[in-house]
Amino acid sequence: MLKVIKEKLNSGMGRDVVWTFAIQLLIMLCSFAINKLLASRLSIDDFGQYNVIKRSVQVLSFVMLAGVGIALPRYIPLYQNSTPPRRIAPLMSAAFIYIIGITLAVFLVCMLFSTQMENIIIGQSDNLQLLIVALAYAFTLAMSQYVFAYYRGIGNFKWYNGTQLAMQLLTIIPLILLPILTVGHVFMAWLMITAIFVTCLAGRELRGKWQSLFTLQPSIFTTLIKYSSGRLVADFFQFSLAAFPLIYISNIQGLQTTAYFSVGIFFVTMVTPIFSFMGIILLPYVSQALARSEMATANRLVKRLAITYIGASLLFISVIYIFTELLTTLLFSSDYVVTKDLTRIMILSILPQAVYMLYRNTIDAVSVIPFNAIFLGICLWVMVIGFMLSTTLTHYAWVYLAVSTLQGLLAWGAWTLLSKK
Repeated sequence: MLKVIKEKLNSGMGRDVVWTFAIQLLIMLCSFAINKLLASRLSIDDFGQYNVIKRSVQVLSFVMLAGVGIALPRYIPLYQNSTPPRRIAPLMSAAFIYIIGITLAVFLVCMLFSTQMENIIIGQSDNLQLLIVALAYAFTLAMSQYVFAYYRGIGNFKWYNGTQLAMQLLTIIPLILLPILTVGHVFMAWLMITAIFVTCLAGRELRGKWQSLFTLQPSIFTTLIKYSSGRLVADFFQFSLAAFPLIYISNIQGLQTTAYFSVGIFFVTMVTPIFSFMGIILLPYVSQALARSEMATANRLVKRLAITYIGASLLFISVIYIFTELLTTLLFSSDYVVTKDLTRIMILSILPQAVYMLYRNTIDAVSVIPFNAIFLGICLWVMVIGFMLSTTLTHYAWVYLAVSTLQGLLAWGAWTLLSKK
């Protein structure tokens, strides 16, 4: 079995790991540049609103994605490794129609309750235009994730990572070139860039295959909805965990306080994508292992990775803790150094969130039951209750850490039980 693992690491999977890790590091550097430009050019209040919209858009985009980002990397390998191999065109068509249906429902709800949604999504009232821009941008992000999920499913991790990096680089351009930078300008520019980029990718993949868009099998659509619906809920809960603190604080204590709290969240979220890179690869590989009855091999690989994840998490926490003031000044500005105590509490969340990043995709690969949705729902309720009982930013920071710890423990416990079956 160890020989099999070594062969995979030295062949396709090993190359995927190295390539994905390298690109994810570059994407992290791009996020540093984006954050620095915005923190330097926007006022503290505007930076707070930017973070509220950014987190809200993430929630909306993954709701619109409707769980397809997890379903495609699972079912495409299963289709390709079945006997005989099955065509994936009907699966892609069903996924696209499903995304459009959910997106229309989201738009309808937001328009019907626009007054309430403005305060939640954009952090202010009487700005319907910015709300529409945020919704449209969320949809383009959902479509980009649809394309990225396709690349994951077929195992083309070079295109998966390369296109993500290209999109990150493109989003930096308007932050440099726009003479006057406002929150509205930022998201309008990103909307246009993402729409054009996704259209180009779709055109490339569908060149000469446009007829495949009209290939649909009801049984596949039913299977996709059954699997994706639970993952849709999981995605909503997961990104709500990141968005809720900023939305809640912006409504209770204002945009300036929101900007300060977003510093701690940034330091956590700038590191956790590095840990999610293995999950990106693990889902299709574990799905293949499931189809080939090789789960014992996959389980041993996950155990070894867990040790690596814990060690790397502790290293990142130590570095950020020691150099909090320097990193805050470097990545934001000296105006945000006052958040150092909050940041040092919140970065402890990196460890449990890294554990969750490792196990969430492996759980989805081996189980149709949406365990992640259940766990994230529990965590979200704990966070809501904790924030309602809190009165200071320090209290909010400790609640954030407690919820992250619960999240990691639940994922670890679920994989431990599932891997024994």
